[in-house]
Amino acid sequence: MIESSVPADAAASELDEPTSPSEHPPANLSGFQQADVLKVDRIPLSGPSGEATWHSTPDGVVIISQTCDVVQSSKMYLQVAPIVRLPDALVKRAAKGAMPGYVSVPGAGPDAFADLDHIATVSKAHVALLLPQRGVANLAALRVFGMRVGRRFSRFAFPDEVVPWLEPLKRSVISKAGKSSSPLGHVLDEWVESLRLECTSSWDAGPPYQLTLLVIVKPDLLPAVDEGEMPAAPPQLKKWLWDDEGDVKQPSAAIADRLIKSGTCGDRSERLWLWEGFGQSLVAACKPVPSASGEIIGAVADGCIDVEVCTIRDITYERILRSEEIDVEHLSPPLPR
Repeated sequence: MIESSVPADAAASELDEPTSPSEHPPANLSGFQQADVLKVDRIPLSGPSGEATWHSTPDGVVIISQTCDVVQSSKMYLQVAPIVRLPDALVKRAAKGAMPGYVSVPGAGPDAFADLDHIATVSKAHVALLLPQRGVANLAALRVFGMRVGRRFSRFAFPDEVVPWLEPLKRSVISKAGKSSSPLGHVLDEWVESLRLECTSSWDAGPPYQLTLLVIVKPDLLPAVDEGEMPAAPPQLKKWLWDDEGDVKQPSAAIADRLIKSGTCGDRSERLWLWEGFGQSLVAACKPVPSASGEIIGAVADGCIDVEVCTIRDITYERILRSEEIDVEHLSPPLPR
């Protein structure tokens, strides 16, 4: 909500006032940090012609500048974003980072998120008049907050010819995130930590790209197996999961349902192969439409995306660096040229 410029009361209104470095001595914000919540009613945003307009912030704002920039006295300004309340249907998806425009602020409530589409630069001298409230509980949560804020502005843009390969995954799978009433939504929300797309050797090499979908699940859900000691799939499960050619024949929703019924303490071999089948079912859908151009059809090496199911403990830092997290906004249509 945008409001016209009118006088405001209390110290919070100081955020609205312009200032210059010479007006105030360096502000002491040693007790502040990134993700802190500030109670203010509105913030000034720059309009298309540079004019200031007022953006209503009934739930306050959150500091998104890095803590080192917040506490350095040589820096006179910092950035804040409004806190908004998301509907229940979006909370889990946004909390997992699938909606990069919103970053969770748990200290302000489970449905509270920083709205990164509306960011204001404000004077530290004015912020120093306010009492900060911690928006995150500990250092680990602070790191996640900082990473999510940074990712909003540094997300990798998948090549245009790769996006059509991932579109079915967005449409049939990622769209179910946040709908925990369904087995697939439950597995994506509660059990899968991240879906990442890895390119071997480099995106810079150009097509055809050797791609692998990394399905990263919580460590206690995927039984540990020593290299070369993968147990054989139970015969009945093998018959249910794969056809005679070895291709997965069950949809991801059906496998998710069976994973839930198997539980976290079910047969070790069954859980291993159900997760393997689940990953295969995700990439089985990753095909461009038959009418796609030759450039799109030939964009992926061997005409298919590989898959690997692992935990965050199993994956190396090198592979994290050469992979990119997949989210709904990542897979939006490319900009027109």
